[in-house]
Amino acid sequence: MTTYLRAPEAARRLGVTTASLYSYVSRGRISRTLGSDGRSSLFDVDDVDALIAASSRPVPPPPTIDVRISTSITQLDEAGLRYRGVAVDELVDQPFEQVCGLLWNDAPGNRSETPDLRSSNPSVDVGPLNVLGIIRLATGIDRDLEPIDAATRLLGDIARTGRCHHPGASFAHRLAHLWVAEPSPQLVRAINSTLVLLADHGLATSTLAVRVATSVRASPISSLIAGLATVEGELHGAAAFHAFRLFEEIELGGAARVLTRYRCDKRRVPGFGHKIYRDRDPRFELLLDRVRTLPDPCHRLSVVDDTISAAGALVSRLPNIDLALGALAYVAGLPADLPLFAIARIAGWTAHHLEELHEPPVRFRGLAH
Repeated sequence: MTTYLRAPEAARRLGVTTASLYSYVSRGRISRTLGSDGRSSLFDVDDVDALIAASSRPVPPPPTIDVRISTSITQLDEAGLRYRGVAVDELVDQPFEQVCGLLWNDAPGNRSETPDLRSSNPSVDVGPLNVLGIIRLATGIDRDLEPIDAATRLLGDIARTGRCHHPGASFAHRLAHLWVAEPSPQLVRAINSTLVLLADHGLATSTLAVRVATSVRASPISSLIAGLATVEGELHGAAAFHAFRLFEEIELGGAARVLTRYRCDKRRVPGFGHKIYRDRDPRFELLLDRVRTLPDPCHRLSVVDDTISAAGALVSRLPNIDLALGALAYVAGLPADLPLFAIARIAGWTAHHLEELHEPPVRFRGLAH
């Protein structure tokens, strides 16, 4: 059975314009068949592929959003999560700065220097911080900076605060001072672990947005803004916010009653299930272990434990990293819209930006039907 292509599809498959396709017809390089309407041209797909094979010039694949992206940055499966081949279990308590250096390196075993994530901008004003606030900070950064310099500058500006009087303090320590005047060592450790665990997670939607922007050679900071704008979406970076609100509901109404109501209303329970991990999210326990060490004067950890216990019988899916991140904010008394997800992901986005620069430009395009 012969498969036919219309002229635009045949031209796209050949990597030429429609005018060039018809010039091939006039020179006898390919034949065409009239469609049933007597006007449109149809081309045998075997003839088109034969012409491609006979051509001395390799035909690049047509741009498409449905593209397999080769990457050496992050590997994730049921066995766990690895950055440049190193399991996050080994990295979870390493300083976030060192993990940035690992991710921003070109190849395993050749780690770049640990970046200095302290701000050199004396005029930056870090007010109440959320994702949109980070975008505002990013728009003030020079678009001509190199990728690592742009990311370093943005992260440094995010963590800049006058309340931290330790010049050698870690990035996580300075970040904690944005919300707590005197953060405990346990809170600093939990924030650092969160940043490490969320630094990258393969080709998530926001990461793909960064890749698309980089493909058309947007500036490094503009590519990061593309990722920030996408992660701000209700169905992407807001999951931990909804997990926080779930804990507040359960604190008032009890775990079994609230989860039963979610089940009866056929609503998805925030913080449970994952599209990649069918079994368990390997990041969940790593972060929850650190949340359990936090000072807990309001006894909020018991609400978290009640939620997890009741979910075992009432929720068909297992808890994920968003539940643990919501628990961190809830137990520590931090804002519900804590933007740690977006801050952490700047590290991974920068690595993907650097990697995409080595690919053919403008390689993404959706095919409309």
